[in-house]
Amino acid sequence: MRTAESAAPAIIVSSYWSALYADYAAPLASFLRKLTGDPEVARELVQETFVRAIRTGREAEVRSGRAWLFRIAGNLARDHERRRHVLRFVPFTGREPDPTGIDPDADLVHRALRQLPTTLSRTLLLHYDAGFSRREIADMDGVTEEAVKARLARGRQAFAQAFERVGGDLR
Repeated sequence: MRTAESAAPAIIVSSYWSALYADYAAPLASFLRKLTGDPEVARELVQETFVRAIRTGREAEVRSGRAWLFRIAGNLARDHERRRHVLRFVPFTGREPDPTGIDPDADLVHRALRQLPTTLSRTLLLHYDAGFSRREIADMDGVTEEAVKARLARGRQAFAQAFERVGGDLR
């Protein structure tokens, strides 16, 4: 039989994860929506991010909950992209327009980002959109800070070219 003492850790863990979810679900959804271009996929990946985080059961590993969760989310987005490439033979019927209206500039940015290799788009979004430093991104990805700096430079150049290809104007 469980005692009040044995139930307490479960409540603490639950409130811990609830607090992380409250703090980071929206920023993760924004990040994943920009990476995948699909709000529904982004919502699913946010849920999967927290499922994976909880399953590890290593709260002590979460020195920076934000960086850890974004790393999990980025890995899930990369895995999703790989699966999507495998399923590319399925005909694309198009999306219905958002009933609230789509910002044409944001749409061009999202379309350009989706043309970049996942590593570059993810690095750009982590740095410029989510506000992670080069050091934090390097720690997340297990690479040097110089590698992140190079990814950012290549990413900016590739983004500029992709943005123009989709009809954007950087001038």
